Order: sequence, then structure tokens, then C-alpha cells
Amino acid sequence: MRVAFTSCIDAINDPEQKAWIALAAQQPEHILLMGDCIYMDYGMGDHLSNGGPSQLSLADFSAHMHASYARQWRVKNFRDAIRGRRVDAIWDDHDFAWNNGRGEGSGVADGNYVPRSYRRLSRALFQQFREVLRDRPERYPDNPHADGDVQHDLGGIQYSIDLAPDVRIHLTDGRSFREAPSLGFSLLGEAQWKDLKQALHPAIDGAANIIVSGTTMNDWRRYTEHNRLIDAATNANLLMLSGDIHEYGFNTHGRLFEATASAMAQPPGLTRLLGKKSEVFGILDIGVEALRVGLWHKGKEKRAWRIARETWVAMPAK
Repeated sequence: MRVAFTSCIDAINDPEQKAWIALAAQQPEHILLMGDCIYMDYGMGDHLSNGGPSQLSLADFSAHMHASYARQWRVKNFRDAIRGRRVDAIWDDHDFAWNNGRGEGSGVADGNYVPRSYRRLSRALFQQFREVLRDRPERYPDNPHADGDVQHDLGGIQYSIDLAPDVRIHLTDGRSFREAPSLGFSLLGEAQWKDLKQALHPAIDGAANIIVSGTTMNDWRRYTEHNRLIDAATNANLLMLSGDIHEYGFNTHGRLFEATASAMAQPPGLTRLLGKKSEVFGILDIGVEALRVGLWHKGKEKRAWRIARETWVAMPAK
């Protein structure tokens, strides 16, 4: 099975998004969107300033978020790329609410806490986006929450799916339950962490776990789950797919491997100015004996690794 993964998609400053053409040419069966599927703010370019959405009324916040999803849906290269393929998506900060947004730890006055009323609203509109990814309508549906008032909380966005009897993908929610970054604080929340740990395939007969995270392990380092996840890798084969940082790379954390693919679509001039990357995606090939991870930039595979499933050892691949 072939799985494509990517993150950080800016439809305002890159409305064409040519990288989807290169991704589709690799003929993945499954696509994973790893957060920042839209940008509520960015701080540069034609966007609200970072944190700006926190100053909007619920109705204006709703209008801005819904319009952002609709704008992404109008990108023809995106719609063409996902046609006939399963797509699963998670969020990170810019599509959760605003830059560095989190759902817990309200007592820390740093401006990053997202009040429950905004969280309920963003969760409902994200659910609509997920349904659009599944149903593929010609036109993005109208906003069902135009007044911004959502009383029912749909909860976290996390879930696990089986690609095969011995390969499981764990899509995580790194924002709804995140506390302020501090040693001893939580990224996933205790309930999500317990569910994730219980859902991990044990390292028997090459069983593999693919963890999808909006943020990299470098960000996890500030939370309790960082060491917990590395410890869990002693008994489970773990590959993390991450986004956020507008770079690509492959890192080793004990027996946990991490492949980062970001960004898919960012403004070219701004990307060059900041020394970052755009038109980035990853291709994960899942075979009986090994996983192969390739990282692509501007239509070319730049680096690749092979992870032997029996030994869970990673080596550069051709």
C-alpha cells in the first residue's frame, strides 16, 4: 500500500498548489493531511496577524474559517489529487483556531488558550471539512453555524484505522487537550494518551504503528508524552509522520522513527525569504518486509529510508 502525507496548505498565497500534481503522479491509495489544512492566521502575507482570530466575534470567526475551507476546496489541483483516494485529516494550530492555540491550561495568560465556545465551533467546521473530503461535492456546502453558536461539543478529532491486520494508523489530536508548554504538562491529555497506548500494535511479527501528528517530536519534547512515547517504542514499532515546520527530514528517537513533510503549499517569495520549504510531501510504501519512506520536494524525491519490519532498523534507501 502507498500512503502520501503532507501538511501546511495556504490557499490564499498559493491558490494553484502545483505540488498536488506531483503527489498524484505517485499514485497513492491513501492521503494523510497532517494539520494546517487552512490558515486562520499566519502573521505574514495576506492573512490575519498571528492570534488575530482570537479578537473576532464568534460569527466573524465562523465566517472566516468556513471561507478558508471553501477556498481550499476550490483549488482544482487539490480536488484532482484526492479523487478516488481515501483522505484522512487532522488539525494543528492554524486550523484549530490560531497560532499556538491550545484547548487546555486556561490559567496561563499567554493568549494561546482557545475558549470552549470557539473550540466547539472550530470542531464543528472541521467535521464539515472531513465530510467534504469523504463525499467530494462539487461545491463546498454552506456554513451550518453562521451565527457561531455551537452548543454541542464533538470532542477530540483523534481516531485509529487499520490499513492491514498488522498496520495501524493513529491520527492524533495535538491541540484540543494541549496545556501550556511546560515539563509535566500534557500534549494529548490523559484520556487520549491512554487510548493511544492501548491501541498500539505490539512489536510481534513486524506489526507497525503509524502515528500522525501535527507537530514534530521536538515540540512533543516539552510535554510528558514525549518520554512516554519513546518508552512505548520499546514494545511497539512506531513511525511518526509529522508536519508544521516547513521542512522535510527523517529523525531517530530511540526505536521511534519520525518523517516530517511540510509545507505543501506556501507563498514562494516568503518561503525563500525565511529559508523554508514548500511543495513538500512524503510517500510511505508499506510492504510485507519493510516500510519505505520517501521525502519529496518540488517534484523530486530528495531522501528515502527503508525500515525493516522484522528488526525495526532504518537505513537509507535508494
